Amino acid sequence: METVVQYLLLALALTSVQISYTESRLNEKRRDKTERRFHGTQVKDNICEITNRESKVHCYCTDSSDVKTATKADCWVFNGGIDETDPIWSTFNSQPYLEKLTFNVRSDGALRFIPFHVIHRMKRLQKLFIHYATLNKIEKRTFSNITTLKEITLMNNKITELDFSSFTNLPSLVNLTIKENKVTEVQRDVFVDLPSLKYLDLSSNSINLAHDGCFEHLTVLNDLILEANSITVLTRDTFRGLANLTRLDLRSNKLSMLGDLTFTELWNLNELLLDNNELKFLSERAFDGLALLQKLSMTGNKLKSINEGLLEGVRGLELLDLRNNEIEHFTYETIKPILENLKMKNSVLYLSGNKLTCDCRLSWIQILRNETKSEPLRMALDSVTCVIGTGEAVESTSNDVNSQMIDAKPAKSEQLYEIEANGEVLQQDANEEEMYEDNQYKFEPTVQPVVANQLTIVNMPVETLPCPRELVRSGEDSLMLSSKDESYWQSNTSLRVLPKLFLVVTLLTISVF
Repeated sequence: METVVQYLLLALALTSVQISYTESRLNEKRRDKTERRFHGTQVKDNICEITNRESKVHCYCTDSSDVKTATKADCWVFNGGIDETDPIWSTFNSQPYLEKLTFNVRSDGALRFIPFHVIHRMKRLQKLFIHYATLNKIEKRTFSNITTLKEITLMNNKITELDFSSFTNLPSLVNLTIKENKVTEVQRDVFVDLPSLKYLDLSSNSINLAHDGCFEHLTVLNDLILEANSITVLTRDTFRGLANLTRLDLRSNKLSMLGDLTFTELWNLNELLLDNNELKFLSERAFDGLALLQKLSMTGNKLKSINEGLLEGVRGLELLDLRNNEIEHFTYETIKPILENLKMKNSVLYLSGNKLTCDCRLSWIQILRNETKSEPLRMALDSVTCVIGTGEAVESTSNDVNSQMIDAKPAKSEQLYEIEANGEVLQQDANEEEMYEDNQYKFEPTVQPVVANQLTIVNMPVETLPCPRELVRSGEDSLMLSSKDESYWQSNTSLRVLPKLFLVVTLLTISVF
């Protein structure tokens, strides 16, 4: 009997201990849950579950919110004055395996530093995005020795200066974007020991000076974006070291000229964008060395002429865009180095929106249109217009004026803009945009100016194109595209005066007024 009592007492004791242990575990869980509701200094707090409305940072973990399981966190920084000692930063310890981390700052001055003490603790961080902070200067070695980081985006952060070695020893970094800030210059040795960097975007800053050799350490860089800055001067050494660059975007800067061998260091360049600068002069050897260049765009500049030797250095061109310049003459000798390329499928040449003079130097356009296999090119050439010159002595190949040459009434002023009256040209521009889509090459649509006496070149019979006397007298034969055209250009009907053409244009002009 005594033994039975002892067993009962022992069982009762064990049951009491089990109950106490269970209650203790339940109370601990309740405390943890309560603590998570409030922002404090607790290291156990989960950054993905901050519910305190007064917290300066709120993060949303898109894949999982359990401790040590989240891989993506979008954090919103509210309220001003957060500093590096704020207890909220310790809660990031609850998610050490984040692979993507984003900081979106909702008010000016709310975040004035890069929380590198948090970033460096992330064991698997691959992508870091910081938007709308107030950073001013990226200090030396701010981004360094983070072996897993592949992508950094710093956008709209009011950055004005990049210190030496701001980005260094990031062996896995592939993409770096520092756009829509206020950086004024790119110094040497800012980007060092970045052996994997292939994409660098510095667009929409205020860069007016890129020091010689500022990119020389980026030996595997493929894509350099410098669009929408204030760069005025480029030298051969600006791009020193970028032997693997395939795309260079310099649109919307303030370049007025390009000297000899400006891009000669870029042996592998495939695409060069120079749209919407202030280019007036291109050296004959400006593009020498770009043997692999396929796409060259210089729309929206102030070019009045193209040197006849300019395209010798870029014989591989398949797309050339010169729209909306002030070009008056574009001869066969100028286009000759890339002529065979333009006959191939999907090649494109854009010349609309210039001030080309209607004369025999443009006759190659009609022949190229007939010979090319590229439908985009045919459509582009269909929209090229020229203007009847005034006060220039000309000789022509026929006395007959074909009425098709004058298919539009002269404008009432020297320059008007087509909105509704010339829907056909606007439709052609839309087609040009589709062509760019096909070539993976996009441009913003532009409104073409209408100039008095403007004629569509492909609608003009070749034999009626007037020829300046100096070309005839010098025996210059820049009209022939192939030997099969020689007899055509040297026919006995050539080189006659064409007074009726100008008489009709003059009468139409007078009738308008």
